[in-house]
Amino acid sequence: MKFWIIPVVLFLGSSVLFSSLNAQEEETQTKLDFSGSFRTRGFALGRDLPLERTTPTTPIYDLEAEKNEANDVVNQTIENEIERFQTGQRSGLSKRKENLNFYDTRFLFNMNFATSKYVEGLWGMQVGDINFGGRGLPVSDPSGYDPNIVGAQAGGERGNSAVNVQTNFLFMNFKLPESGFQTRVGLQLFRSAGGRVLFATGTGVNILKTFQFLRLTFDGGVLRARERSLLDSDNNGFADKNFQNSNIVFGKLKMNYFRNYNAELYSYVLKDNDRTTNETAELYWHGFNNEFNYSRFSVILHGVLNTGTVRQFRPILDENGNPFYAKEFRHFVKGGLYDVQFTYRLDDTTNISLIALGTTGRPGFELDGISSNLRGNGYRPLAPGYAISNIAVDFTGGYALFNARTMTGLNEYGANYNFVAFGPYQITLGYFLLYSSLSPKIENNRVFNEAAGYRTSTYFGQEYNLNLRWNIYGDLQLIFRSGYFIAGDGLYTYLDSRNGKIIREAFFTLEHRF
Repeated sequence: MKFWIIPVVLFLGSSVLFSSLNAQEEETQTKLDFSGSFRTRGFALGRDLPLERTTPTTPIYDLEAEKNEANDVVNQTIENEIERFQTGQRSGLSKRKENLNFYDTRFLFNMNFATSKYVEGLWGMQVGDINFGGRGLPVSDPSGYDPNIVGAQAGGERGNSAVNVQTNFLFMNFKLPESGFQTRVGLQLFRSAGGRVLFATGTGVNILKTFQFLRLTFDGGVLRARERSLLDSDNNGFADKNFQNSNIVFGKLKMNYFRNYNAELYSYVLKDNDRTTNETAELYWHGFNNEFNYSRFSVILHGVLNTGTVRQFRPILDENGNPFYAKEFRHFVKGGLYDVQFTYRLDDTTNISLIALGTTGRPGFELDGISSNLRGNGYRPLAPGYAISNIAVDFTGGYALFNARTMTGLNEYGANYNFVAFGPYQITLGYFLLYSSLSPKIENNRVFNEAAGYRTSTYFGQEYNLNLRWNIYGDLQLIFRSGYFIAGDGLYTYLDSRNGKIIREAFFTLEHRF
């Protein structure tokens, strides 16, 4: 056999193979799309009002002992200050007032790839927020709190590397365009109408089916919210926490029967069997969202019914407040959320919006120290994400008294006036009032209580907002947001504090999208 035939055969065979692969590549060529944004923000914040409660919420079993303990703390503080002055040191105390200014930056990147019209995928990642001059690593503090760390606990302090890349999205999308069907599997964003019940990333399955002839769309799936089944508590090499997990199952039906009216019926179910915590639950959220658009008017009417059972494992206390055994308690939840928005467009550049959003129940804690959203008509949030005003109920940056997950028994009413000025500038003026459905309990308070001459109230405060958006280019924006909040007696009761009166914030955001 002539040896020269072998390389010729290999060459011809490889040529045929590569030409076949190239032809197949042309048919199923992978398409890549990139998108993302760079963002830099500068903050100027100030407050003399606390953002969260620092005193105990448990019942007062011995008022005299509580007073003596508080006096001892004050006396010890005075003695420490005298010692510092005697040794020539500066005071160790600071005013109960805060003025901050800092900067941060963030980078978002999404890569979408499609191998055919039937399969596509998305990978999304984030770097930051990186605080200018912030510490690159958390400090070894027992409390785990470091006020110098802002964002994702990695930043730009000189000499430290800011390595804090995280994955936001990672999923495959299988589609049948001819049938109006698609399935997303992996890490993705799950959200309900307006984010009122759920707005969170998580790993799961989302199925979408469109019925064109009925003008209906079904959207459903399951989100694996927490997984603890793999834990090996006794270190014997075998997982002993089987089925210790938390799942969210949902189904949505969107109806498009009329041109000016859209409706959505949905249900979310939380099955929390994770007994590695002190609470398990089986909760339901049933919502009905209606959107009307007619001429210059737009109306949103949205309601959510929350029912279910929460089981808490907590200690039983004796008359002195000391635990002597533990027991599981069952709480039956029945509450609701309402969301009403009315918008009137004066012209193409000006509109006025009225907003009212709230939940049933009472904020704070009951006389026995249990969270009030487990009693009466309390509302238990799932994992919502929405903002109403810039300070009172917010999650977009800067200060926030409440977010969507802590807004139980609260109602915020307000108005926004939006108009376009001088071409590319959009200005928003806002005014909001924050109330509670029922006034917070005052009996367990250590500072703001009747013994000190204070009274509780449902009025939590008022807020003024001013926002500006400047579209410098089509993909470059400068955004200014500001707020000024004035507290009311209801908030002092909730926080158990009589310190301060106002919260103010302002920040600029320069964002480039690509």
